[in-house]
Amino acid sequence: MRRGKIIVLEGADGTGKATQKELLISFLTTKGIPHSSLDFPRYADSFFGALAGRMLKGDFGQSKDIPAHLATLPYACDRWLAKDELHQWLSEGKIIVINRYTASSAVYQAAKVPPAQQHDFVNWVYRMEYDIIGLPRENITFYLHMPLEISQQLLEKKGQRTYLGDEKKDIYEKNTAMQETVIQLYSEIAKRYPHWRVIECAKDGSVRPSGEIQKDILDELIRNKIL
Repeated sequence: MRRGKIIVLEGADGTGKATQKELLISFLTTKGIPHSSLDFPRYADSFFGALAGRMLKGDFGQSKDIPAHLATLPYACDRWLAKDELHQWLSEGKIIVINRYTASSAVYQAAKVPPAQQHDFVNWVYRMEYDIIGLPRENITFYLHMPLEISQQLLEKKGQRTYLGDEKKDIYEKNTAMQETVIQLYSEIAKRYPHWRVIECAKDGSVRPSGEIQKDILDELIRNKIL
């Protein structure tokens, strides 16, 4: 049996990752391609995902109050709990679509450390999750790039999320300076790794239609023999 493959959707907040995940799942279902999917953090389904949700809500202070190395741990442990399931799906030949994976923790927490230390921090997170925990590496990562001013507008339209209680945005979404750094770091990482693809989600100051973005993703998946 052909081993399965992992497709990861990454990007700053408000870039349409959830929409593209659902469109991709719909495509796989229509084509009869065996698949599974996950969204990290798993706020409602995981002990550590719930802890990550509390952190994002601000229960433990603002982003600057939580040391970057410690802040990665709830996310890493959430994925650790999913490790066996991921390996099982791969052995079954499934296409796995993941909304946020190891790179999210690496980028968002690296945004909190001095610029000269950021890439070393990213490497530390990758070593922890891939080498120490033993998470399977993804086959392809799509970085959904959206200018900050547009993604912030989209965040305002986002529905209420249970893990945030009465809050509209989490502590990272409220921090626009951090979001700018996150976008910069994602762009830098996308150039470092050959399995990353940048998908431009805006054109001429407006959001591109989701169907157009999906076509770009599918074209890359076919070109790289993921599908």
